[in-house]
Amino acid sequence: MLRSNLLALAAVIASNTLRVLGAKRGLAWPSDNQFNPAIFVSDQVNWLYDWGQTNIAANDDFPFYIMQWNGGGIQDLVSDIASQGATVILGFNEPDNTGEANMAPADAANLWEQYIQPLSAQGITLVSPAVTNGGSGLDWMDEFIGNCTGCTMDAIAIHWYGGWTGDLEPFVESFEKYNKPIWLTEFGLSWDAGVDSYEQFLPLALEYLDGNANVEKYAFFGAFHSGGAEDMIDANGQLTALGQTYVS
Repeated sequence: MLRSNLLALAAVIASNTLRVLGAKRGLAWPSDNQFNPAIFVSDQVNWLYDWGQTNIAANDDFPFYIMQWNGGGIQDLVSDIASQGATVILGFNEPDNTGEANMAPADAANLWEQYIQPLSAQGITLVSPAVTNGGSGLDWMDEFIGNCTGCTMDAIAIHWYGGWTGDLEPFVESFEKYNKPIWLTEFGLSWDAGVDSYEQFLPLALEYLDGNANVEKYAFFGAFHSGGAEDMIDANGQLTALGQTYVS
């Protein structure tokens, strides 16, 4: 069964013309988002993920990147990738955060070596677990890489939430020591930030991220309508001012 799944996966990759290359911006798309991501179609936005293994958005405008959120269901990863036509896998979601994947580095490394690393031979782009700026993210990544001696990663994933771009920049640059492209797969201001703060912050953040050659991909946390200041979609399913900034 594993062999047949791997052969099917190889066939999908060979026929899939959607590529990782191109614009940096992507969509972090919540699974309960009922709007159409096609409103983000532009030269600036070219990929989408939803923290899971099924393309909830069911939209052909963007390549769908699978995420293995934690260890649950990881034995089905090969078949999930083949069924979704995905060519990228995002590693565990905030394993350094007790409220998210909450995984010990050694345990995560064991799962990576057993289930994720073999996908590299099939042409899948492997993106590391995404750690936070909560204080222990960099240490967690150090331990994970130290334990995962047989692992290869094509990019390092990180998440950041904070006060301003001055905090974002040193956090991103602290991960350059791994000499891998950086994927900032979630970022935004602190939860109490207002609309004015976001409208000032986002253009500066985009300028920095687009200008940093070490940042390969990023996704602003706001591809939804929640009634919050970070929303890129309004109640009618159209782009807010932030959304317009993101696609421009």
